[in-house]
Amino acid sequence: MNAPLPPPPADGISIVIPSWNGRALLQRYLPSVLHEARRWSTHTGLPSEVIVSDDGSTDDSVTWLQAQPDFSPSASSNLKVIARPVNRGFSPAVNAGVEHARFELLILLNNDLRLLPHALDPVPDWFNDPQLFGVTFRGFDLPPEPGAEARPATAGKLGRFRRGFWETWRNYDPQPAGSAAPQDESSASEPPALPLRPPSFSLVGGFCALRTSRFRALGGFDPLFAPYYWEDIDLSYRARKRGWTTGYERHAMVHHELSSSVKRHASSFRRASVIQRNRLLFHWKNLDPARLPGHLFWAHLLLLQHFFKLDFSYHAGYLRALARLPQVVQRRRAEKPLWRLRDLDLQLGHEQLAFPVRLF
Repeated sequence: MNAPLPPPPADGISIVIPSWNGRALLQRYLPSVLHEARRWSTHTGLPSEVIVSDDGSTDDSVTWLQAQPDFSPSASSNLKVIARPVNRGFSPAVNAGVEHARFELLILLNNDLRLLPHALDPVPDWFNDPQLFGVTFRGFDLPPEPGAEARPATAGKLGRFRRGFWETWRNYDPQPAGSAAPQDESSASEPPALPLRPPSFSLVGGFCALRTSRFRALGGFDPLFAPYYWEDIDLSYRARKRGWTTGYERHAMVHHELSSSVKRHASSFRRASVIQRNRLLFHWKNLDPARLPGHLFWAHLLLLQHFFKLDFSYHAGYLRALARLPQVVQRRRAEKPLWRLRDLDLQLGHEQLAFPVRLF
């Protein structure tokens, strides 16, 4: 029996922004999001809403948000504020915001992003494909020097399985057929012959669009990965193993303030150990049984390699991952019956793409 088709996406847009002690960032970047949401609604005749999910801030973020002209307590308000009393991390904050989303088309944005003009325009057409789970946007890092050009940072994501782990850091951007040089990165005008629906190995949780119903069907971002990192790759991977697809929309562009969020609130050792912990949790939770032994061999070999490098963040992450092993086993048992594709089917290398690309 075929699965029921998802609801049509064109009922409106819900934009969810998680935030923690982000008053200064919201003041700087939220106006661009509100402006684009209003412009999109005027252009399409469909409603939009911006939901800021405050994750236990101790600054005056909530007071400032509630003083904005777009805010009202009404359920149909253009700007909503969901305030949680305790800081629990990115995944729970996003999930809390999505609980209040009214529309099927869901946009996730970090609080340190400027949404560029017309970024939302190409997104809804993607969701005419009933197999689509979501699309990731094109991101540019804002340089610390005033007046300097934004640098391309994130595009379509590639993924390959190597030495027991998925490598997911590499980006690609489609280029016109026959082009030798990359195009102007921040220009909205595009040359012909670019692919219409390029794939992406995963979505970037800080700037992407998804189906609200499928986000909820997956249980949202897994709080196992709180406070941050790897939750977006985990969500994308689980969606793709169920047979849903993920893509890359290069015309949906954002500017990202470099090093403005997580690095303000955690030491480098703490960040590194969380990354290593969540990297291990992701693989233990999601890999096919046939790939687990090879992964475990390399995971334990890395204990020795990092010891000789005097880099103990991996060891700290490993021990923290072991402490969450019972939760991993529970989630794995629940998810495995829903897998439709193997790990091998999910690999996405640049050689699999039928168009020229620029890699970075």
